[in-house]
Amino acid sequence: MSQSLESHAKDCEEILAHIDSIFQAFAQRDREALARTHLPNWKGFLARSRQVIRDREQYLQDVERVIEHQHYSTWELSDVDFAFYGDTAIVCYIARVCGDLPQQKNFEYKMRIMDIYQRLPEGWNLAASSVSVHPDEIDRHLSTLALMTHQY
Repeated sequence: MSQSLESHAKDCEEILAHIDSIFQAFAQRDREALARTHLPNWKGFLARSRQVIRDREQYLQDVERVIEHQHYSTWELSDVDFAFYGDTAIVCYIARVCGDLPQQKNFEYKMRIMDIYQRLPEGWNLAASSVSVHPDEIDRHLSTLALMTHQY
């Protein structure tokens, strides 16, 4: 049974700080910080995953291209929702990320994220995630493609 959010205000703050530290690690291109923010047996999907990612090392390999080519400058979370089940927390949110690419092009995109956190003696850490492209992004790309197609 899910526990009330009022009794987990401090946990919510700690988890949000942890999520922010993940975005900071991407912004700073800090692979070691990313490793610390994910449990060794982390599981999940990233937006471009074609198969299940089965551990932290595979996750770090999959995000290497993002670390190398995208520089996060700002990020914002919205529509954040928590559920607590003992020492496990499920956190769903929308993330909007802005930054630049190596060719000095700016990017902005939205993602839908569901994270599963585990409370350990040293604090909350990320056990699993599912990251997907937000439907607004898909609509934006399809609209751009339709416009380009119509122009020809």
